[in-house]
Amino acid sequence: TSKEAATKVASRSRKLREKTLDAIKRKGSYGATSEEVSEILNESILSIRPRFTELKIMEWIFDSGERRRNAFNSNTKVWIYNSDMEV
Repeated sequence: TSKEAATKVASRSRKLREKTLDAIKRKGSYGATSEEVSEILNESILSIRPRFTELKIMEWIFDSGERRRNAFNSNTKVWIYNSDMEV
């Protein structure tokens, strides 16, 4: 049913968000781009980019001000874990 599908998607999104945050956290002050995290997690960039948006809105990550080249030779934001969120 559609409710089951929605629950499954929400659960997968939550797990990917947690894995994404963990990957960014492990990168420390070097930070990570969405492309780098998608490679680390072996996930589609289309599954990972929305997790960055969610984490940004939740203030778990912030834009470092740095940029790195991606596979398309474009500059992309480098995100850093917000250690102020730790309790």
